[in-house]
Amino acid sequence: MRLPSMMRLLLVTLILGVCSSFEISGQQEQSEEVTKEQYDRWMTELSNWGRWGENDQLGALNLVTPTKRVEAARLVKTGTVVSMARDITIAPLSDSENAGADRLPLLVGSVRNVFNIDNENGYFWERYEIEYHGGLISHLDALCHVAYNGKVYNGLNFNEVATTADGCKEMGIANLKDGLVTRGILVDMPGRSVRRQDLEEWEADTGIRISAGDALFLRTGRDIGQQGGYHPSLIPFLKERDIALLGADVPQEGGEVSGVTIPIHFFTLVALGVHLFDNLGLETLAETANELERWEFLFMASPHGIPNGAGTAINPLAVF
Repeated sequence: MRLPSMMRLLLVTLILGVCSSFEISGQQEQSEEVTKEQYDRWMTELSNWGRWGENDQLGALNLVTPTKRVEAARLVKTGTVVSMARDITIAPLSDSENAGADRLPLLVGSVRNVFNIDNENGYFWERYEIEYHGGLISHLDALCHVAYNGKVYNGLNFNEVATTADGCKEMGIANLKDGLVTRGILVDMPGRSVRRQDLEEWEADTGIRISAGDALFLRTGRDIGQQGGYHPSLIPFLKERDIALLGADVPQEGGEVSGVTIPIHFFTLVALGVHLFDNLGLETLAETANELERWEFLFMASPHGIPNGAGTAINPLAVF
């Protein structure tokens, strides 16, 4: 049936108006900030506390099943291996520090070595100190690293879990000594505060779906002068997809929540039990992924089993 001209004009106008309203609505959602009230609701409603039992120490790593590891291993096609760690700069200790007197505090994100040589017997050795937490050294955060409202993962009291005398009595990095093996996914989005829409569009473009047990990594372009990270509005997405590990070439944070200092750290480590890889070196990985046109790979990392440690410097590997 052919509509009269006036009716057709009205229908076109209505359609254009609806499309415009959807576009405006999408723009508003994209720029919408997360309030503290909403964030605190998510900390409760989206929490993994108790999901794997009250004594669980692994958090979302429970999602990395033997089947998941086998599936990840099948991703290896060329055998290309890429380090995902940043280069470390060494700052030698002074003589007074080496002697143990008047020891100065390390700058956050620094390593200091003392080299020794025995020419008579022909051997060389060293010792080193490292402060890996912060914004410089590639490292893995344990679940005891941060607390929100006095609680760490699974609802344990922070002051009972972590002390200066004993370190992390629970939720420490030694729980990961058997290593991490799963599917790794690289999202290459320089200069962007990444939100749900960005990842859903990325999935549509690549044909890859972020799924349970994955290790998700974001290249923000830090090493080429770009800024970015995970926006707090992405939090429900991380829960829905059941990621096991999260990482970036920065310390994760790509947006603010008023009244919450590090929203991504707090939510992933405390509510979800997701361990974090901070300050990764992802430039070579991005180059390799672009050359191979592959954004998923076998991810492997072997954390040091440091007793009562809150994390460790690390050199994770991607195998294509």
